[in-house]
Amino acid sequence: PPNGGVPPATGKNIIAVGAHHNTDSSKPKHGLGPSYIADFSSRGPTSDGRTKPDIIAPGKAVLSAGALPYVGGECDPTKNPGANGKKDGVLSLQGTSMATPVVSGTAAIIRQYFEQGYYPSGKKNESDIYATPTGALIKAVLMNGAQFLNGVDNGGDGVTEIQPYDNNQNFGRLALQHSIYLPGKTDVQMTAWDKRAVKDQGFDVLPPVTIDTSDGCTYDKLSVTLVWVEPGSSPGCRNCVLNDLDLSVELGGKTYYPNGRDRPDRLNNAERVIISGVKNGDVATIKVHGYNLIQSRQKYSLVATGCFGGVANQNFVDQCSVFVCDESQSVRMATILMAIFIPLGVLCLCGVGMFFYRRKQQESNNYSGGV
Repeated sequence: PPNGGVPPATGKNIIAVGAHHNTDSSKPKHGLGPSYIADFSSRGPTSDGRTKPDIIAPGKAVLSAGALPYVGGECDPTKNPGANGKKDGVLSLQGTSMATPVVSGTAAIIRQYFEQGYYPSGKKNESDIYATPTGALIKAVLMNGAQFLNGVDNGGDGVTEIQPYDNNQNFGRLALQHSIYLPGKTDVQMTAWDKRAVKDQGFDVLPPVTIDTSDGCTYDKLSVTLVWVEPGSSPGCRNCVLNDLDLSVELGGKTYYPNGRDRPDRLNNAERVIISGVKNGDVATIKVHGYNLIQSRQKYSLVATGCFGGVANQNFVDQCSVFVCDESQSVRMATILMAIFIPLGVLCLCGVGMFFYRRKQQESNNYSGGV
């Protein structure tokens, strides 16, 4: 619901999904573009203060199969129905129930990416098959590539401002081209660690990550995400994270902390650091701290993306994406201003015309009286 999460979306080891707008013909009339969250989208926090939802996906006016139980041989129509419409075997619906399958399908693609040996080269290779990626690794890949949105579209009530990692968007919208490496088709290369472990009060320092743009990669950010599967906690818990791990990244003499904070995150079991403006040759040190565990050690998964020696994305060489070029709010504002000022302008013109008409009439009357 819009004002606080409810089970099962409050779970620690699940992926809670919010909804953002769709694009082009699927966009409802007068609605903003895909960079805006739907007003019905679920919000956090949980009762113990953890941030929800985890990620956002298209959930407004999404085309879906509209089964007709008593009709055989349903076909897609020659023209798809508009927002919230229905035609033949297709209908348009909205809700986080439409957004969640988008994330589920993407998670399946990521699992296939590892199982069929696409990692790390981005090309299918039997010698690179990883048959047992954990749920924590798949969740880390999904959340690591998520991109921030612009606001919540409340229709006639305007746009609510949002912030990174808040309870409207948290990590942001699903973005596969920022999550995995496919040569020439995605922005980043990926390095992943699965089933690593850190001891209580201990540190696990991962191998250094080096930014390498030598083969054409142009992405200027380093993104690192830590996810771990928590043991079950008691209903009504006030501090539900029982094995508290802390992520930090050191680069250029500075230590970066996750989820937009300037200190460790003590509440969530998904943590991300994004460092902007990285340059070729920069070296990052990633650390995982077992700050406070109820067990002797905790397994975790970690993903890092950036330029690690791959090629540039060629998908948007001569165009920009629907998110980068989303000018829907400016268009809406211009429409509103036109609706206000055009009638005012017409009234002003009518007023000025009436003024001169009456003045001319008066001058004519004065001239006739003088004669």
